Amino acid sequence: MNRRLIVLISAIVLAAATYVLGYSSLFTVSSVEVVGSKNQINPGISIGQKLARVEPRAIAAKFETLDWVASANVSRNWINGKVSIELTERTPVAVFNNQVIDSTGKSFALRSEPSQPLVKIQASDLEAAISAVTFFTSLPEDLKSALTVVKVRSTGAFVLEINNAGKNLEIRWGTSSDNELKLKVYKALLALPENSAIKRVDVSAPHAPIVK
Repeated sequence: MNRRLIVLISAIVLAAATYVLGYSSLFTVSSVEVVGSKNQINPGISIGQKLARVEPRAIAAKFETLDWVASANVSRNWINGKVSIELTERTPVAVFNNQVIDSTGKSFALRSEPSQPLVKIQASDLEAAISAVTFFTSLPEDLKSALTVVKVRSTGAFVLEINNAGKNLEIRWGTSSDNELKLKVYKALLALPENSAIKRVDVSAPHAPIVK
């Protein structure tokens, strides 16, 4: 087989493949599935659209421009014509500078109301706010769920405000060190009957705590 014939056959095969993938009705979108979001999404993909003209990277990049989307993955199934879109939504963890943020400090608009009130962070900058998020999300659920405010001092020390059985309680935690010991001391102090009406606990020096 001479070289010209090989080139001609290759060109014909390429043209046929291009037609089948890009123009024929053999490979078209049969369904579109969006997972990972409770919100109604318009993916911008039509049933019957040529599957070859669905560009996964471009569609994923478009979704990732939405502030509430952390990541997006789009795939095509050439056998059944299904396009799958998997979204990972940002999870609201706190409010900083009157904006909802996720664990990375990214601000975004809420698409629905959170299941419980978000912790308010008072910090000088975003870096300090992220350190507060890292700190309080590591706390036990019973303490974390009672948190209302986390303040970050210039020294890196944390001051917590919690709702303690309907009463406001301030916890001067100090820096994020000896956290297990501070937690034990805090719980032990709170369990004492004589501390039922306290308004402040200072466990920044856990071996010498202060209650007021």
